[in-house]
This record gives sequence, C-alpha cells and structure tokens, in this order.
Amino acid sequence: MTVAGAPTIAVEPRDERRPRTIRRLGRRGYQPVSFPELVWVHHLRQKELEDEGMEPYSGPCEQRYRQMEAAFEARYGEIVNSYWCSSEASGVALTLRPRPGLLPDLVRLHWATGWTTRNAPELTNILYRCETLAVEIGEVLRDTSKRVAMSRLFNSVSYVLAFAESPSVNDRDAVKQVVEAQTAELDDLERYYRGSAGRSGQIVYLSGALLGVVPFLVLALVAALFGAFDAGRDTVRVGAICFTAGALGALVSVMSRMNTNKVNVDWEFGKDTLRTLGSLRPFVGGIFGLMTYFGLESGLVSLKIGDATGNGTDNFYFYVFSFAAGFSERLAQDMLLASTMGAGGKKADEAPPEPQPPPPPVKATGQTSGEAPAGPQPVA
Repeated sequence: MTVAGAPTIAVEPRDERRPRTIRRLGRRGYQPVSFPELVWVHHLRQKELEDEGMEPYSGPCEQRYRQMEAAFEARYGEIVNSYWCSSEASGVALTLRPRPGLLPDLVRLHWATGWTTRNAPELTNILYRCETLAVEIGEVLRDTSKRVAMSRLFNSVSYVLAFAESPSVNDRDAVKQVVEAQTAELDDLERYYRGSAGRSGQIVYLSGALLGVVPFLVLALVAALFGAFDAGRDTVRVGAICFTAGALGALVSVMSRMNTNKVNVDWEFGKDTLRTLGSLRPFVGGIFGLMTYFGLESGLVSLKIGDATGNGTDNFYFYVFSFAAGFSERLAQDMLLASTMGAGGKKADEAPPEPQPPPPPVKATGQTSGEAPAGPQPVA
C-alpha cells in the first residue's frame, strides 16, 4: 500500500462479533495492526532514539513498537526480512506464516513507501509496478517459485527506497540509471512469473481433480461395506464400476497431460476457479464411462475386438472401454456417435440420394469439334 500521510492509530473497543482471529489477538493483548501503522511507529521509535539519546531498546516508543510488531506478526506471520528508511516513515517487509502438513507456507510482501518517494515520480512508477507484480505473484504462484519471486521483489523495493534516501536522488542521470536497471530486473521477473504461473495453475487444477475423485471412492467404499454391490441386478453393479473407471480415467488423463505440459489453463482465473474446474473433470469422465457402458450393453455401439464383443458378458471389456472413455473424451464421442453413422461417413437414417437422370444428348448441328456456333446469316 502506498501511503501519502501518517496513519491514525486508534484502539477499538472489543466486539464479540469480530472474526475469531481478531478476537484471539484481543485476548492476547494485541490489536490488529496494518503495515503503514507499524512503519509509522518504527519511525517514531527512530526519532525518539535520535532526539533524546536514549539507550537502545528502551523508551515508550520502543515498547509501543514491540507491541505493534507482535500484533502484526500474530496476524501475518514472522517478519523474515525488512528494510526501514532512516529519514522518512517508509519501509518494506517480507512475512512468512508456516502452515501444517503439505499446505504451502504463506509468503506476503508488505510496503509503505509514499513518504519517501512522494517527490520522485520515476521511482514511484517503479514501486507501483512492484506492487502490481506482488499482487499477481501472491495470488497465482505457489511454494518455492512464490518465495523466490517475492524475495526478488523485496530486493527491488528496498533498493529503490535506499536510493531515494541517498543524495544521488537529485542527480537526473543517476535516477535514469536506477530506473533502467530496475525496469530490466522487473521485466526478467515478469518472465519468470509467467513461466512459473502455468505450472502453478496446472498443480491447482490437478489438486481439484484429485478432490473430485474422493467422493466417488468414498461412495464406492461405503457401498462395498454395506454389500450394495452384491445385491440387486448385475447391471447396476457393473454400471457403478464403469462410472468409477471413467472418473479414474479422467484423473489419469490430467496427470499424463501434465507430464507432457499439455494442460492449458488460464492461471489468472484464480485458484478457487481452477480447483472447481478440476474437480468437475472426474465427474465428466464418469458420465462418459457410464454412457459408454450403456452403449455397449444395449448394442447401440457394436464393436468386435478378438473374442470380445460389446454384446458379450465379459465385464472387464466394459471396464476397459469405460476407463478409455474417461481418459479420452474424443474416443468416447467417436464411439457414441458411431451408432448413428453409416458406411462412408453418412448417417444411417439418411436415405441414399436418388440417381439423377443423364443429361439429354446434344443434337448434331454439322459443326466440327472446337468450332464456335454459327451466328445469324445476313439475308441476301
């Protein structure tokens, strides 16, 4: 956030209707603190240390800063890297919040730079681009690629802030060199972001596909425990297995295409949207697998491979084709549409075209081949 003035620090009364996280901070003696507020209190701490000559880590502003720092870290995670301007109330910080299990850690970049660069529009434009990239990287990238990109952004912002405090900020040539160098760095970082964003989007899409298979496996396990597959008609049992085979085929298809980098997803849709689309993929594969079983069992689709036929009683035949239908939607469409297609690619229910009568013979006019027809003769 680029801030133009000093923030107002207010202590709000405790409200039981606030979110649980904020109530928990209140129970520990903390109030929610934004990064601009933390930057301003850090600036007051520095002024107190310089003006009054107090010992380090003492004084009322020092205690206030430590309290607000603890509240800020309780909300966003530990500050693992930071840069604080010495002459103005500006700074940038990188926080890291670990998460349990296989969940990726939360890495976030915080900034408040308006006080230092308010008189340097060229540097402000560079920082604005950094802030835009930070938003995109924070929403799209994951794990190591996200930490690398955020660390590079932190280096760029801290370098610009350090230059803004130096006497060289009044040298137009020096400002131009810094702008050109940071523009090249941000161009390279944006290329890195776009290269990593595609893979991150694929991973999110695959996680959605894995989540989409879980309900089918749970239902199959519950049905097996209660003996639902042993009761009733054999058609119901085989159909349920074909549905599951199609869903698994869709999941394997996503994993196979990821290995060859053929999964094209728009990573700017957002993680929730990509995860939702991925979770629907096994359901679509299961529908194709079930419809393939119906087509083979009913004889609508007639296939013969070796000794196996679509009208036989070998259930493994249905399982294999249901898995293949979920794996390849094009294969399923070709099989299901084959019943309505005749030989030569014509539809079976279309009547053959009626033969056209031959053209009438041309009467002989006494002209030889290649001669132009004679025009009207003049009257003698």
